[in-house]
Amino acid sequence: MADYPHLNGGDSTRLAADPLGLSQITTPRYTAPAISDWLRTSYKNPTCELGSIEVLVSPSSPINSPTGSVQAEAATKQNIKNAFNMWEKRCSKQADNIAFFYFCGHGLSKTDQFLLPENFGDPSSPNQWDNCINFSGMRVGMRKCAAQTQLFFVDACRETPFGVLTALNVSGDSLITASITDTVSCSAAYYATANGKQAFGPDKDVSYFGQALVSCLGGVAALDSMGKWVVDTYSLGNALGQVMAQFARRYKQPLSCNPDPNGMALIHEAESPKVVVSIECSSQPATDVSEIVLTQSPITIRSAPGQPKPIIEEVSAGDWFIDVLFPGGEFPSVSGMKKTFTPPVYRGVPIP
Repeated sequence: MADYPHLNGGDSTRLAADPLGLSQITTPRYTAPAISDWLRTSYKNPTCELGSIEVLVSPSSPINSPTGSVQAEAATKQNIKNAFNMWEKRCSKQADNIAFFYFCGHGLSKTDQFLLPENFGDPSSPNQWDNCINFSGMRVGMRKCAAQTQLFFVDACRETPFGVLTALNVSGDSLITASITDTVSCSAAYYATANGKQAFGPDKDVSYFGQALVSCLGGVAALDSMGKWVVDTYSLGNALGQVMAQFARRYKQPLSCNPDPNGMALIHEAESPKVVVSIECSSQPATDVSEIVLTQSPITIRSAPGQPKPIIEEVSAGDWFIDVLFPGGEFPSVSGMKKTFTPPVYRGVPIP
């Protein structure tokens, strides 16, 4: 989702009585296709093949599917509820199913985590929270679902705006309820930021959390298991945290991550392991005048003096050679250092 007609900057003549300081965002309309495309083209799990993908996007826009481009519905509260109900029924057909839920858009927190559909804040309703989803309640309610592996990705802010802090009856629709007898083996939630913090993304591009997730699922979170490179709920949480920390350095943003992998389950078998490398010198003055070269034939990655460093890139795991050169002679150059890069992150080098 991305359009919020009742929030600041919306195209509606009827803004919310209190927009809570929230305005329009662009990352969801790029993040939704990126996540759905990864599921459609890259997901591999021999114990649970891909069953279906359902995408809502605001504004409504075409999404790639196995049969070609299809028009996705807008992410209004009612459309989300309808899609959720159909999704939960499909997931409940057997216990071995994996329920995969990804939300990208506005969010807020007050004890519980809330997700905001497109039509949040519609002033035609006397209840400000009519078009609001209580994610915390939804995650608990999903215990009713028969799928014993449930993955939730919350790519949204977790701040508490003043208007929420002073509200007496903040609420939201949990979409589903459960009883004390309902249980689930693995309910893993991954939040794009820590509680009380903002989530970030570049303008008109995939969110940083979305980028990190695709990278981790693609092999950065992979572990060697019986000769296969697998991503499980715990390795994903560890890798997401480390990759987001490196993204914070690359994009110079206060990025964080809050994985909550409650239970172990296999998510994906990656084709090969990947590594996010973060290469710089031991001091900033040396980094500024250095030329750093990474080589794994036929690939060469180079950052000359004055170019951005640390070098933060996703690369193939394995043996690489690192040259740290000082063309101006400020420090002794070191060439041909052989290092083995293993997932999820490699940091170095202690030079000079």
